[in-house]
Amino acid sequence: MSEFKFSEEQLRNVLWKDIGALDPDKYIIATYLAEIGPYPPKRVAEEMAIENSTGTWTLVRYETPEVRDKYGAKIVELINAKENVYVVQLGINGENYDPETGGLANLLADIAGNAYDLMYVNKLKLIDLHLPKSWASAFPGPKFGIEGIRELTGTKDFRRPIIGAIMKPNIGIDANVMAKMAYEIASGGVDFLKDDEALVNPKYCPLEERVVKIMEALDKVKEETGKKVLYAFNITMDRQDKMVEAAEMVKAHGGNHLMVCWAYMGYGGIRRLAEDPSINLPIHVHRCGHGAVSRMPDHGIDSVLISKLGRISGADEMHLGAIEGKFHYSIAEAVRHVSVFRDPLYHFKPTLPTLSAGNHPGNVATSCEVVGNEVLLLAGGGIIGHPISPTAGGRAMVQAAEAYIKGIPVQEYAKTHKELDAAIKYWGVGVSKRITGT
Repeated sequence: MSEFKFSEEQLRNVLWKDIGALDPDKYIIATYLAEIGPYPPKRVAEEMAIENSTGTWTLVRYETPEVRDKYGAKIVELINAKENVYVVQLGINGENYDPETGGLANLLADIAGNAYDLMYVNKLKLIDLHLPKSWASAFPGPKFGIEGIRELTGTKDFRRPIIGAIMKPNIGIDANVMAKMAYEIASGGVDFLKDDEALVNPKYCPLEERVVKIMEALDKVKEETGKKVLYAFNITMDRQDKMVEAAEMVKAHGGNHLMVCWAYMGYGGIRRLAEDPSINLPIHVHRCGHGAVSRMPDHGIDSVLISKLGRISGADEMHLGAIEGKFHYSIAEAVRHVSVFRDPLYHFKPTLPTLSAGNHPGNVATSCEVVGNEVLLLAGGGIIGHPISPTAGGRAMVQAAEAYIKGIPVQEYAKTHKELDAAIKYWGVGVSKRITGT
């Protein structure tokens, strides 16, 4: 005879709730897509709720019905989407996690943790998280947001797409060459430059030396043209204390923008920079590595949720791929990214959507037709590989953005703009180069 005064059935009964019965200012709503094995769907949903909160595989004496009812996950929706595939929606008591200390790291370790390993689930994808206001209020969101970046780049009045360049080659060149390249590109009128995600602090191109020399080059451009150009220095590092030191160094040498890579540094690193009042520089967030957890349509974490949490954590700009480029892409997904970046969301300022990977002057209009003009368009090869020069490449991208905002077809605008004309003749209009041959 069991020594427990409660049964497994009693514990399972408290798992099911109508969403309207949950306190909207307390519960986090997690939405999953689950492909299940040869098991009853209701029991699988129950196992997910148990694993994602108070329970384990067997009864334990201190998990009473009262404990599970108050702190356990609640199943609020179970919908059969297609054969063996279900939408499972769980209400998660936000009091189980402290947003100030554990934050997203603690939350995701639980609700996007062991459930992926359950034997009852073949594939599992976390689609969305709704955070209650009580939880969301702990997070900073973007410090500058779209309007702040517009102010810094001088594009508040004539709101064309913001144009930026990615330094190429990614790695392998020293700080002197980087500074020369930055000067050439910035002289073409672009608004923004950035390190590649691969470049942080190699011995042949130390971060501090790079900051000093590139900012000297951009100061020279400002003296000559009157235009301030932002440069996002990559400070992605294992240790947050070293990352903060690097951010302070960038600022001390006149640097005006930071960059970090989300996947291998985490939301906590973004938040650490965004919440620091002494740093006060915009944060550019690269999402390299997201495909490892998001690209499969039925397993992992949805890429749009990754973007949403990036905004909440403090990303002033964040990547969403390219419309016509070299990376995997879907229009529906791009539109969803733009929505979580720009639509109203509690107190958070909008994050500037960033397109990169195969952009060039001939596909600016194609991109903007999908995402609009409140966007940062980045080009590496599409600027630096221009047949005339990197300066001409910068001009051509800016000219293409002007053509779009004026409603003039890019081929027509190219007739009176030689840099754009050369780019169109070289790369064409529309898609980027595709692999051919054997």
